[in-house]
Amino acid sequence: MAGPWRGVLFDAEDLSDLGKRVPVAEPGASSTAALCPSDVRHESSKRTLLVVSHAMERAACADPATPGLVLALFQRREYFDLEAPAYGALASAGNTVVVGFAGSSDGLPPGVHAVVFDEDDPRARDWVLVLVRGDHATSLVAADAFALAPGELTLQASRLFSARQTFGRTQALADAHEQLDRVCADLPAEVVQAAGDHVHRCEAIPVGTAELRLSSAGDHLVSSLEAGHRRDTRLRGELVASMSRAEQDQLTGLANRHFLQRFLDGADRPADLVVLLADVDGLKSVNDTYEHEAGDALLSSVATTLREHSRPTDVVVWWGGDEFIILVPDAELGGPAALAVGERLAEAVRAAHPPAPWAHLRPSVSVGVCAVKRTVLPMAEFDAALQLLKRGEKGHAALAPGAWPA
Repeated sequence: MAGPWRGVLFDAEDLSDLGKRVPVAEPGASSTAALCPSDVRHESSKRTLLVVSHAMERAACADPATPGLVLALFQRREYFDLEAPAYGALASAGNTVVVGFAGSSDGLPPGVHAVVFDEDDPRARDWVLVLVRGDHATSLVAADAFALAPGELTLQASRLFSARQTFGRTQALADAHEQLDRVCADLPAEVVQAAGDHVHRCEAIPVGTAELRLSSAGDHLVSSLEAGHRRDTRLRGELVASMSRAEQDQLTGLANRHFLQRFLDGADRPADLVVLLADVDGLKSVNDTYEHEAGDALLSSVATTLREHSRPTDVVVWWGGDEFIILVPDAELGGPAALAVGERLAEAVRAAHPPAPWAHLRPSVSVGVCAVKRTVLPMAEFDAALQLLKRGEKGHAALAPGAWPA
């Protein structure tokens, strides 16, 4: 359906500085169709698009004496609900506010007109914001790319879109035509008429040189913002990867003591921990007899067993040499129960076998167990427990002397 606002955007002489006329999209064209020579899109993260859209919304509120058209597609109702107060304020200021999303239209702010989509409607995949007010028009048109940007801190912030943002009135008015065509059949006639009147009035004002310069500067600013966000995302991803490599042992695949210290020093670490130190029995003898390739296979086998027989909430760390640390965040775990955990892990290691050609090796660990309420691990108490085990029966667990609260 063609709206009553359709027609020529500008006279030819008004566009002499632009080189070409801007064609108007045909009715029903999708947001991914090429609208004009400047309809060039690039990859943008949701974080960038939020910054741009919020800036555009603030600009719409800056001059309440000049109401205009605000047209936005939100994909889903819950995304609109995050911005509902701002759109309610725009409607209260006299703007014609049209929003679209998949979901219910119940409980909208007064004056906000909603177009509700089915989940599989192509319009429910787009993120659109078009503002037309007086002699100004800006637009953001983006389609979900169904991909994620690496390095972002949250899943939502990392969502990628194929997007174009412009402060140029020519392109923005072309977007207004296209987006109104996509929703006008679902709107009351008086809302369509009001929206068309705002677009007509803006079209009737000639484009001046100052406006062209301003829109060019705005587009450059958006490009710079996007480039900055891409750089920040890349650097953050590199930093996260670097930290991960620095805090992971390459042989065992476990976290190392750098990670352990950061975990213990962290503000969100549990106040009470049960800590187990598992010492691999006879590793030096294996290295002396079969050389370090066999010792590495033994360490890797023990690491895998400890990880597989620990809970998801436990933290298993390669401490160094032949020692592993297991942190059990359970304040209610008493001494006997903690000792049973250590014995269960020791039994699991005894039952495991390294891969060929070292399957004949029989790994075992001696496990010292204690409760910890501070960030410094009680290594002296662990040594005392392990010495008792080494002099007695290896491959089992023992409570560290004096290391369990009464």
